[in-house]
Amino acid sequence: MPFPRSAGLFAGCFFLAATWVPGALAELTPKQKADAMESFEIVWRTVRDRHPDPALHGLDWVAIHRSTRPLVARAASMDEVRAVLNAMLAQLSASHYAIIPGSRYIVAPAPVSGAPSAGSPAAHDTLPSPEPDLSARPGPGSEIRTKPEGKLVTFGNLPEQRVIFESRLLPSGAGYIHFNEFLDPVSLMPQFAAAIKQFMQAPGVVLDLRGNPGGIGAMAMGIAGFFIGKTGQQLGEMRMREITLKFVVFPRPEIYPGKLAILVDAGSASTTEILAQGLQDLQRARIFGTLTAGAALPSDIIRLPDGDGFQYAQASYTSVKGRVLEGNGVTPDEVVTGDALEAAEAWIALPPVPVR
Repeated sequence: MPFPRSAGLFAGCFFLAATWVPGALAELTPKQKADAMESFEIVWRTVRDRHPDPALHGLDWVAIHRSTRPLVARAASMDEVRAVLNAMLAQLSASHYAIIPGSRYIVAPAPVSGAPSAGSPAAHDTLPSPEPDLSARPGPGSEIRTKPEGKLVTFGNLPEQRVIFESRLLPSGAGYIHFNEFLDPVSLMPQFAAAIKQFMQAPGVVLDLRGNPGGIGAMAMGIAGFFIGKTGQQLGEMRMREITLKFVVFPRPEIYPGKLAILVDAGSASTTEILAQGLQDLQRARIFGTLTAGAALPSDIIRLPDGDGFQYAQASYTSVKGRVLEGNGVTPDEVVTGDALEAAEAWIALPPVPVR
């Protein structure tokens, strides 16, 4: 099970690429050096003990420990320590292994004036999510709800993230939903439910997951439940060393019956891929866009003694039809390098194919 101080089992269906954050190149103090060595040992042991494959696909992890430890000991800065650790993790040839610089956990002060831009790290900027007016159905092109500035949220040991949700009726009459991360379910799921309620008579719904790196894996099951009414359906399964867990769909009391189009691209990863592939396998959605990231390993995040975070995979994922997404991605039904939304709307406008 997850280590103490971790983000939780489903936290890491969220792809964080190993990133370099500029920092001071001051020489490490004795304490920093000791913390760096302890952090290295924790990272190495965590991979040894938690990697989904006990054999690490044949990688000689003990030999890698011997060769990496001296490099950490000689590192002259934290940036160099991170570079060494990320190089060690790169030998796993898998997603969801990354050192998260401690500076990403430091929240900058909120700006004195002006609204923060999407993705800006304004401190303590928790924006309320207004309840939509469900008394009248909006006309084509009108907004049901849009919160472009989003809401800053924290979850476990994931650095603070800005979650954005928007929904509207398109000029074609189809519903449109976009959110940038599978986080903050307390706010996002009610907003999603309200949007689906508004779209219940629409000929189709477009779920725009382009650029969505994932988040809380369990949210994929909840969202799928708005479109699948049959109980017992699954989006796939995650296998850890000890147990196998199913991504079981939770049907909602009221199911949307129309067409469902999902938009994806190379930035769509993890929970996004699990949801898209699962609904494609169940023949409930048609996927538009380009091949997804191929980064679909459920993971966890812990904090290290040196202040950095460490994301590591603790399970493998296989879709309900046996598709392995890690390294492969989700292949759209319609590959669209141009306007995927336009292609989705055109498909929704087509008359339904008679069932013979």
